[in-house]
Amino acid sequence: MTSPYSHRFVPSLKTATKQAVEHVGGIDAAATISRVGRTQFSDYSNRQRDGMVPVDVALDLDHCAEKPLILAAMAQALGYVVIPMHIGPGDFGSDMSEVAISSGDAVSTAMRVLADNQIDPPEADEIAPKLSRTIHALQRALSIVHEVQKSGQSYMVSAKGAGA
Repeated sequence: MTSPYSHRFVPSLKTATKQAVEHVGGIDAAATISRVGRTQFSDYSNRQRDGMVPVDVALDLDHCAEKPLILAAMAQALGYVVIPMHIGPGDFGSDMSEVAISSGDAVSTAMRVLADNQIDPPEADEIAPKLSRTIHALQRALSIVHEVQKSGQSYMVSAKGAGA
């Protein structure tokens, strides 16, 4: 039985796998952190080859990459987004810079997508992760603001985060 997700999301899952493999240092590095070898990683990233990255291998890659690249693509295939349980302190200046960049990217994509007055499934697949990145950056910034409100203490923005 073929899953309704199998054909539509295979390209995005393959791309996410490729990004995760690149993020951890390439196929050789990926092979050292997981139970599969070079050939399998090559196949998992290649849109012309059958085979998808198994969940345990995806978790190994995402863990090593320190970001849910493959997990986010899997969640999107099911109509969900990944939101971290612990956003952490971060740096407000850096977070706001990321909000500006990611929201600009999302708005630019939205304008292109809306040129024909509709959003088709591939366009939705393209814009969803961009919107999620913007939401995540806003959540990190908001957690800092909430901490300032809760503690009553000022928050010092680092020179790097302030754009200096």
